[in-house]
Amino acid sequence: MDKKRLENLQDDNSDSPAANRASDVSGLKGSKKPHRGFIGIFSRLGLVGVKVFAGILLGIIKGVRFICSEIWELIYSILKLLIQLMKAFVSPLRKRIRLTAKMQRSLRRARKISKKAYAAELIKCAGSFLFGEEGVCYTAFNYVLPIISAAFLIGVISYGSGLEYGICVEYNGKEIGIISAESEFDDAAREVQQRISYTEGDETIDFSPQLSLKIISDDETFVSASELADEMLAVSDQELTEAYGIYIDGEFIGAVEDKEPIEQVLSDILLNYKVEGNVRDIAFKNKIEYTKGIYLTESVMNQAEAITLLTSKKEISSTYVAQEDDTPLLICMKYNMTMDELLELNPDIEESCEAGKIVTVTETESYLPIQYVLETETISFIDYDTIEVETSSLNVGTTEVLVNGEKGEKRSSVEITYIDGVERARKVISSEITKEPVTEQIGIGTYTPKPASTATMLYGTGEFGWPVDGGYISDPFLSDRNHKGMDIAAAAGTDIYAAADGVVVAAGWNTGGYGYFVMIDHLNGYQTVYGHCSALYAVEGQTVTRGQLIAAVGSTGDSTGNHCHFEVRYLGVCYDPADFINTVTN
Repeated sequence: MDKKRLENLQDDNSDSPAANRASDVSGLKGSKKPHRGFIGIFSRLGLVGVKVFAGILLGIIKGVRFICSEIWELIYSILKLLIQLMKAFVSPLRKRIRLTAKMQRSLRRARKISKKAYAAELIKCAGSFLFGEEGVCYTAFNYVLPIISAAFLIGVISYGSGLEYGICVEYNGKEIGIISAESEFDDAAREVQQRISYTEGDETIDFSPQLSLKIISDDETFVSASELADEMLAVSDQELTEAYGIYIDGEFIGAVEDKEPIEQVLSDILLNYKVEGNVRDIAFKNKIEYTKGIYLTESVMNQAEAITLLTSKKEISSTYVAQEDDTPLLICMKYNMTMDELLELNPDIEESCEAGKIVTVTETESYLPIQYVLETETISFIDYDTIEVETSSLNVGTTEVLVNGEKGEKRSSVEITYIDGVERARKVISSEITKEPVTEQIGIGTYTPKPASTATMLYGTGEFGWPVDGGYISDPFLSDRNHKGMDIAAAAGTDIYAAADGVVVAAGWNTGGYGYFVMIDHLNGYQTVYGHCSALYAVEGQTVTRGQLIAAVGSTGDSTGNHCHFEVRYLGVCYDPADFINTVTN
């Protein structure tokens, strides 16, 4: 009864208003928590948006305010300038009005006094109006004078810009020419020293001219550096004559009275220069120029001397880098030398003439080398590539050339530049491959011998490989006849391979019943034996690798059918070969 009464009392308490309010409050709190979180987030986002908008609006207002202030400053400055200009123009007018009013008052007072006073005052006002400090003439002078000065300055500038100026060269008080730049005088002085130094050595003539700026008149012209050099020589104390200066690449070498014989001899040399092949652009390597002018008499050569100098030759020593196919005889042919001359400069060349060797040679150098371009075709070889190809036609560990490589051929059009018959440069114009190279293919063996049937499964260590190309187990280890190995039956002549790397310690006929056999020592205590062979390919003492062909299946010795008797021995004791062969993972 007390227990029931207590439960009823608790139920009554749960229905009390206080309890209901507490439950309502707790429920209200639990239901409002999520809504408060969302309201807070949206409130913050709204506040951030208002701040951003206010910031942008404030920035726009400041920008507009700055632009308006700048525009107002500009307008104010313009108005201020206009006011000052107006004052400048209106101020003289006001002064003129005040002066006129003053004169009118003075004339009225004088008229009241007498006619004589009026006339005197009239003359005085007229003079003051015209020639006074604020009179018409004074004011007009102040305005007109700047305009006249500006017009005069513009006229002077226009006149000066239309004039042509030059540098006047004077020597010993005499004008010898007008040049456009001071550098032309330096060129003329250098040319004069060239002409003199031919006979005077290092002795030079000191020219100290006066250079001044001069306006060029219509009948005066500029002179070139060569013409100025003639004038400079003309005013010197040297004995001069008119001749043709010979210049090689701009360097003066002498002068001749008549250039035509020299030109004719040099032209004949080019015309008669013999060279085989398709040759073009035959010319002297150096630029030859003839300049007519005033030269020292001692600088003038006769025609024979000039021809002898220009056609002279000399021998010089130089070096040559031997190429891959060079021989001493070929080097002699390249440089037109005798073998004795080459041996004298290179005593060891007969013993060694490998590519890259520095060879001392003698070249004939002409005073005026002849350069020409030879157009020819050359045939060169293109090396072939070598690739390795995995193939199951070869056993693992063996390689063999499957496709022999062949070099390709390329025909090229070449321009070869020669100087005095010696090749100096080579340029390939076009190339055409006439024969493509054949890539050499080297086969890498991937074949691993396995039984002929997948039903033959051995799960050994894999230390030794299946030794026959196919076949099946015809008699296992330790059969009913105390068998020491495993017989693998296959057709006669089927290949037998080494089961692992090693050295052949025996190969031949066995009188104990094995017939023709091979024994391999694997140098780790293990030996393998291959018996009843029909042919032996390995020899005693030969090193073999796993998968290498060593014999052929047969039925020699004590045998009733073609098979390979395969033994695995460790320290002389025979073990089951099946424990060492794995045909599943191989």
